[in-house]
Amino acid sequence: MKKHNILSDLPGDLSQEVFEPIVKTDTVLIERIISKAHVTPKGQWYDQAHSEWVMVMQGAATLEFVDGEQVELTVGEHINIGANVKHRVAWTSEEVETIWLAVHY
Repeated sequence: MKKHNILSDLPGDLSQEVFEPIVKTDTVLIERIISKAHVTPKGQWYDQAHSEWVMVMQGAATLEFVDGEQVELTVGEHINIGANVKHRVAWTSEEVETIWLAVHY
């Protein structure tokens, strides 16, 4: 057994958003997502067949939903996004990496 720290060992290249699985089974995916000034391109939406719970562990972000609602998330804040709820990342911090803990179920 080896322990890990979700806030350490960040990749040096963040030209693209980074998705790292922590635990993956047939029914659950837990992942670390690392963003720095990354957003979902305008007009594109995540529309997932499963629910997703996300927490910001470091940094800050804004999620936008297809109905126009925007939710700002800072350290420690989390949200549960139901299956097939269209959403996008509208903003992530430019100054510091935004580290998300995401649970897809």
